[in-house]
Amino acid sequence: MKRSKIRRRLASSLSEGRIVTVVRDGLDLERTDGLVVALADDWVVVHELSDGVHLDTVVALRLNEVSRIWFRDDDAYHHRALQGLGRKPAVFSCADDVDAAGLLALAADKADLVSIHFEELDDEPLALGRLLELRTKKFTLHYLGRDGVWAPQTEDWRFRDVTRIEIGGRYLDALSRFADPYPA
Repeated sequence: MKRSKIRRRLASSLSEGRIVTVVRDGLDLERTDGLVVALADDWVVVHELSDGVHLDTVVALRLNEVSRIWFRDDDAYHHRALQGLGRKPAVFSCADDVDAAGLLALAADKADLVSIHFEELDDEPLALGRLLELRTKKFTLHYLGRDGVWAPQTEDWRFRDVTRIEIGGRYLDALSRFADPYPA
Protein backbone atom coordinates (compact mmCIF):
# COMPACT_ATOMS: atom_id res chain seq x y z
CA MET A 1 0.00 0.00 0.00
CA LYS A 2 1.31 3.47 -0.86
CA ARG A 3 2.47 5.75 1.97
CA SER A 4 -0.11 8.38 1.02
CA LYS A 5 -2.97 5.87 1.27
CA ILE A 6 -1.70 4.57 4.64
CA ARG A 7 -1.59 8.15 5.93
CA ARG A 8 -5.09 8.94 4.60
CA ARG A 9 -6.56 5.86 6.27
CA LEU A 10 -4.87 6.60 9.58
CA ALA A 11 -6.09 10.22 9.44
CA SER A 12 -9.61 8.91 8.73
CA SER A 13 -9.42 6.63 11.77
CA LEU A 14 -8.27 9.55 13.91
CA SER A 15 -10.94 12.00 12.75
CA GLU A 16 -13.87 9.58 12.41
CA GLY A 17 -13.13 7.07 15.18
CA ARG A 18 -12.81 4.18 12.75
CA ILE A 19 -11.32 0.91 14.00
CA VAL A 20 -8.22 -0.17 12.06
CA THR A 21 -5.80 -3.02 11.79
CA VAL A 22 -2.27 -1.71 11.35
CA VAL A 23 -0.21 -4.31 9.49
CA ARG A 24 3.60 -4.35 9.69
CA ASP A 25 4.82 -7.20 7.49
CA GLY A 26 7.72 -9.25 8.81
CA LEU A 27 7.83 -7.88 12.36
CA ASP A 28 7.20 -9.80 15.58
CA LEU A 29 3.89 -8.10 16.29
CA GLU A 30 2.60 -7.95 12.75
CA ARG A 31 -0.94 -6.68 13.43
CA THR A 32 -2.34 -4.13 15.86
CA ASP A 33 -6.09 -3.53 16.08
CA GLY A 34 -7.44 -0.33 17.58
CA LEU A 35 -8.34 3.32 17.32
CA VAL A 36 -5.83 5.92 16.17
CA VAL A 37 -5.40 8.52 18.93
CA ALA A 38 -2.46 10.49 17.46
CA LEU A 39 -0.76 10.77 14.08
CA ALA A 40 2.63 12.41 13.64
CA ASP A 41 5.04 12.68 10.72
CA ASP A 42 6.90 9.45 11.55
CA TRP A 43 4.71 7.72 14.18
CA VAL A 44 1.13 6.62 14.74
CA VAL A 45 -0.34 6.09 18.21
CA VAL A 46 -3.11 3.49 18.53
CA HIS A 47 -5.26 2.59 21.53
CA GLU A 48 -5.14 -1.16 21.05
CA LEU A 49 -8.20 -3.39 21.18
CA SER A 50 -7.75 -6.70 23.00
CA ASP A 51 -10.21 -9.57 22.83
CA GLY A 52 -12.15 -7.73 20.13
CA VAL A 53 -13.63 -4.77 22.02
CA HIS A 54 -11.55 -4.04 25.13
CA LEU A 55 -9.40 -0.91 24.98
CA ASP A 56 -6.05 -1.92 26.45
CA THR A 57 -2.51 -0.75 25.70
CA VAL A 58 -1.56 2.54 24.04
CA VAL A 59 0.89 1.66 21.26
CA ALA A 60 3.18 3.92 19.21
CA LEU A 61 4.37 2.47 15.89
CA ARG A 62 6.92 3.79 13.40
CA LEU A 63 5.09 4.73 10.20
CA ASN A 64 7.91 3.52 7.93
CA GLU A 65 7.24 -0.01 9.26
CA VAL A 66 3.52 0.05 8.36
CA SER A 67 2.65 -1.91 5.21
CA ARG A 68 -1.16 -1.76 5.16
CA ILE A 69 -4.18 -0.37 7.00
CA TRP A 70 -7.44 -2.29 7.09
CA PHE A 71 -10.65 -0.76 8.40
CA ARG A 72 -12.32 -3.04 10.96
CA ASP A 73 -15.60 -1.29 11.65
CA ASP A 74 -17.81 -2.82 8.98
CA ASP A 75 -20.47 -3.65 11.58
CA ALA A 76 -21.99 -1.63 14.40
CA TYR A 77 -21.24 -4.29 17.05
CA HIS A 78 -17.71 -3.09 17.83
CA HIS A 79 -18.79 0.52 18.37
CA ARG A 80 -21.83 -0.51 20.46
CA ALA A 81 -19.62 -2.74 22.61
CA LEU A 82 -16.98 -0.04 23.08
CA GLN A 83 -19.64 2.47 24.06
CA GLY A 84 -21.49 -0.01 26.30
CA LEU A 85 -18.32 -1.00 28.16
CA GLY A 86 -17.91 2.65 29.08
CA ARG A 87 -14.23 3.06 28.36
CA LYS A 88 -13.17 5.90 26.11
CA PRO A 89 -10.08 5.89 23.89
CA ALA A 90 -6.98 7.43 25.42
CA VAL A 91 -6.19 11.07 24.92
CA PHE A 92 -2.67 11.31 23.56
CA SER A 93 -1.11 14.51 22.27
CA CYS A 94 2.23 14.82 20.57
CA ALA A 95 3.90 17.20 18.15
CA ASP A 96 3.87 16.37 14.44
CA ASP A 97 7.65 16.07 14.46
CA VAL A 98 7.83 13.83 17.55
CA ASP A 99 10.58 11.21 17.46
CA ALA A 100 11.30 8.10 19.55
CA ALA A 101 12.94 10.22 22.25
CA GLY A 102 9.91 12.48 22.49
CA LEU A 103 7.49 9.55 22.62
CA LEU A 104 9.54 7.86 25.33
CA ALA A 105 9.56 11.10 27.34
CA LEU A 106 5.76 11.26 27.04
CA ALA A 107 5.50 7.58 28.00
CA ALA A 108 7.68 8.11 31.08
CA ASP A 109 5.38 10.96 32.16
CA LYS A 110 2.26 8.80 31.77
CA ALA A 111 3.39 5.49 33.29
CA ASP A 112 5.93 3.92 35.64
CA LEU A 113 6.62 1.08 33.22
CA VAL A 114 6.98 1.00 29.46
CA SER A 115 7.41 -1.78 26.97
CA ILE A 116 9.83 -1.05 24.12
CA HIS A 117 10.27 -3.24 21.06
CA PHE A 118 13.43 -3.53 18.99
CA GLU A 119 12.00 -5.89 16.38
CA GLU A 120 14.78 -5.44 13.86
CA LEU A 121 17.59 -6.38 16.25
CA ASP A 122 18.63 -10.01 16.52
CA ASP A 123 17.87 -11.57 19.92
CA GLU A 124 16.57 -8.29 21.40
CA PRO A 125 12.92 -8.02 20.40
CA LEU A 126 11.56 -6.50 23.63
CA ALA A 127 12.54 -4.75 26.83
CA LEU A 128 10.22 -3.53 29.52
CA GLY A 129 10.89 -1.57 32.63
CA ARG A 130 11.44 1.93 33.94
CA LEU A 131 12.97 4.69 31.84
CA LEU A 132 15.74 6.37 33.82
CA GLU A 133 17.54 8.73 31.47
CA LEU A 134 16.95 10.08 27.97
CA ARG A 135 20.05 11.43 26.25
CA THR A 136 20.76 12.60 22.70
CA LYS A 137 21.02 9.24 20.93
CA LYS A 138 20.44 6.72 23.72
CA PHE A 139 18.27 6.05 26.72
CA THR A 140 18.71 4.04 29.91
CA LEU A 141 16.15 1.45 30.93
CA HIS A 142 16.00 -0.54 34.15
CA TYR A 143 14.70 -3.90 32.96
CA LEU A 144 11.86 -5.68 34.74
CA GLY A 145 11.44 -9.38 33.96
CA ARG A 146 8.16 -11.16 33.25
CA ASP A 147 8.55 -12.68 36.71
CA GLY A 148 8.37 -9.23 38.31
CA VAL A 149 12.05 -9.20 39.32
CA TRP A 150 14.20 -6.14 38.57
CA ALA A 151 17.50 -6.71 36.76
CA PRO A 152 20.62 -6.02 38.86
CA GLN A 153 21.83 -3.34 36.41
CA THR A 154 20.45 -0.92 33.83
CA GLU A 155 20.92 -1.07 30.06
CA ASP A 156 21.44 1.59 27.39
CA TRP A 157 19.54 1.43 24.09
CA ARG A 158 19.57 3.54 20.91
CA PHE A 159 16.46 5.49 19.92
CA ARG A 160 16.91 4.54 16.28
CA ASP A 161 16.36 0.85 17.14
CA VAL A 162 12.91 1.40 18.69
CA THR A 163 10.06 0.12 16.50
CA ARG A 164 7.15 -0.01 18.98
CA ILE A 165 6.42 1.63 22.35
CA GLU A 166 3.66 0.45 24.69
CA ILE A 167 2.25 2.13 27.78
CA GLY A 168 -0.58 1.19 30.09
CA GLY A 169 -2.75 -1.81 29.53
CA ARG A 170 -3.55 -4.78 31.70
CA TYR A 171 -0.15 -6.49 31.47
CA LEU A 172 1.99 -3.47 32.36
CA ASP A 173 -0.51 -2.34 35.01
CA ALA A 174 -0.33 -5.74 36.72
CA LEU A 175 3.48 -5.70 36.62
CA SER A 176 3.50 -2.19 38.04
CA ARG A 177 1.24 -3.22 40.92
CA PHE A 178 2.59 -6.65 41.80
CA ALA A 179 6.27 -6.76 40.78
CA ASP A 180 9.01 -6.67 43.37
CA PRO A 181 9.42 -3.23 44.94
CA TYR A 182 11.69 -0.94 42.97
CA PRO A 183 15.26 -1.21 44.28
CA ALA A 184 16.67 1.73 46.19
